[in-house]
Amino acid sequence: LPSERRDLIMNFHGRHGRIHEYYERVQVRLDLLDLADLPGVSIGGFTEHYFEIMGRSHFCIVPEGTSSWTNHLYEAFFAGCIPVILSDNFVLPFPELIDWDRISIRWPQNRTDLSLYEYLRHLVVNQQEGIRQTKALLEAAQCWVDYATRDDSCSPYLAILHSLHRKRASRPAPERPVRFKTEEMQIEARGVVK
Repeated sequence: LPSERRDLIMNFHGRHGRIHEYYERVQVRLDLLDLADLPGVSIGGFTEHYFEIMGRSHFCIVPEGTSSWTNHLYEAFFAGCIPVILSDNFVLPFPELIDWDRISIRWPQNRTDLSLYEYLRHLVVNQQEGIRQTKALLEAAQCWVDYATRDDSCSPYLAILHSLHRKRASRPAPERPVRFKTEEMQIEARGVVK
């Protein structure tokens, strides 16, 4: 939905410590539950209306899970919902291609409290044009995480190749060839030698 038709400030629906034992120590998800009853907020466990709720929200909360990675980031992209990342350790994909500072909000996970709600509510009430601009940038960046895209100039496959090329280019060259002997062949760091 366009911004003017979205009636929820923020949402998160997923596993948390009150419904799943693996998440009992994931404090950020437990803290989110304290915000569930605020106006314009939809927070809780799984719901069959999950994607509808995301589509009605301006901001999708992307909290840390049992690891620093979570699929909620990618779901936010496709719901046109600005991701609010509540994971201090989450390494965002393709930072050289996606300007994460312009299309998402990083919030300290230990400050998942009323101040988060007040900040996001302020943006919805007072910064609608900024939200529209951020959502347009988010939509333009979708192709970098859309494995079904047909855009030959922007795809996760190109992003992966770009990242691998950068890693290879930044790796120092060995001072001398490294050789490993096996019975079948000799492998040299710069290629395979039989």
